[in-house]
Amino acid sequence: MPIYEFKCKDCGQVSELLVLTKDETVNCVSCNSQNLEKLMSVHNTVGSGSNFAANNHGGCCGSPNSCGNPGSCCSG
Repeated sequence: MPIYEFKCKDCGQVSELLVLTKDETVNCVSCNSQNLEKLMSVHNTVGSGSNFAANNHGGCCGSPNSCGNPGSCCSG
């Protein structure tokens, strides 16, 4: 499914939004602004074998709950 993470440049709200077409207009769920920035999202992958499965601790930085706020993985 085409679910993308956006941050509103007006109010700072980070939201996951379903975007079906590239021409679709998206609005902030908090303030209804269209001044949104698409964020780079970390995908969730379940691996099998090799070191990936052994070293995957559930967080994007290697430990559970290490990502902080949505859309700000390992920053801040």
